[in-house]
Formats: sequence, C-alpha cells, structure tokens
Amino acid sequence: MDNFEVNEIIRKQLAADFNCSEKDFDSYKIVITELREAGNKAMKAVCFGGSAIFSVLPKMIPDFQRNFGGKDPNWIFEPNSLILLSEILYLHGHNVDNIYGYSVPDVTLPKTEPKYDIEIIDSGFDCFKSEPLAAEVFDLESHGPIALILRAKKNGKTVAVAGAYSESEKLWQINLAVAEEERFGFAAENVLGLIKDAVLEKGKIPYFGGPFCKISPNTGSNAGFFPCWSQIVSRPRDDEFLNLHGTR
Repeated sequence: MDNFEVNEIIRKQLAADFNCSEKDFDSYKIVITELREAGNKAMKAVCFGGSAIFSVLPKMIPDFQRNFGGKDPNWIFEPNSLILLSEILYLHGHNVDNIYGYSVPDVTLPKTEPKYDIEIIDSGFDCFKSEPLAAEVFDLESHGPIALILRAKKNGKTVAVAGAYSESEKLWQINLAVAEEERFGFAAENVLGLIKDAVLEKGKIPYFGGPFCKISPNTGSNAGFFPCWSQIVSRPRDDEFLNLHGTR
C-alpha cells in the first residue's frame, strides 16, 4: 500500500458518506448534496482534496446552493462565511456544532521501534475492559466494534492502551489512553506509531479525529500521521426562548 492508494480509499469512503461523486473532490468548488441518514443533524460537510461537500436536508438545499454552491472551498473558513453558515442553520432550527480534523499515516515511513513491552490483542476484548486505561478506549462512542487492542507495559505495569475500531471495510479509527505518569514522555507517540503499524499490517488504514479523539495533532505528527480532511457538523438548536447562544 502506498500513499496514493490511501488517498483513493479515503476518497471512495467520503464520497459514500457524503452522497457525492468521487470526481466532486477534483472540482475545487463547494458542492451541495442531499444528506442521507441524517439522525438529528441538518448538515455535515467535508473538506478534502481541494473541494468541499455540504450534505444538507432537502429543504435546505436551495439556501445552501444559493449561498455556497460553486464557490472556492477556502471561502468556508473565512469569518463572514462561518457567520453566514450559522445564520442559515439557525433559521432551520440548528447551529454549527464543531469543526473536526482527521489524520492518516504516511505509509512510506519506516516501522516504529517499540520502547515498551507490547501485547497485541485481536479477539476476546471483554477481559480487558476492567483495566482503567482499556476502559477509557472502550468507553468512547464509536460507530464500529473494537477490532484491535495494543497494550504497552513497563516493569509489568500497563502504561498505555490503544484501540482500533472497524469503522468501515478499509478504514479503522484509532484512539489512545496513556497512564498519568507517562503522559509527558514519549509513550503516546510510540504507542500510536505501533498501533498504526499493527493496523496497516492488517491491510487497513488507521485514522484519528472527531469529537471523542484524545490524540493531539502534535502527537500524531510525531507518530507519522498528517492532516487529511476536516468535517463540519451541525446540531439541533437548543437555545431557550429562541435566543441565539452561539456555537459550542
């Protein structure tokens, strides 16, 4: 697997998630599509490959097409554009919730050398849930089941646990928990690099990001990851008496 293949896999998955064509990511424009499986959301947007896709509820498509359709994706992150986005969502009973970044590995880098005693578990996860660090990983809300656990020990004590979730056929989301006494050392980046390699050996692509992610961009960079795409999500408006409280 090389970085081009990684990019193509991500492109295919994002096209499915955001109800668009893979070619839309080559348009260098803002493209508006209909939101599928909305739940309580009115909008989700992705910026990837020089383009941006806004998936919105059908009733909102005319407003988004008129204000955003065909424009330069970089325009989204200008303050006035985010204000306009917030205003449109507000009129439809929603607010901007947050903007999240997602990172993937540079698969051309050499494998990470372990600095701890490492154990990789790919089945029977229930017996590890009683461990405090493992519980931090398991308790995270995820769309997919745990597929892999990596445990790092030092002098017989668990100092870090990383988990991989099978979010899709090819993409596995990862997260990490590190013992308090190791949080200012190199445990986080070393264990992150190790679970990256373990997932890649399974033929899957590890990535991290989103609302429950505990991995910092700096740690990710040191472990061989780079920013790949960003997402904007909405939430139902919950301001009392219809007073705008802003975003959170």
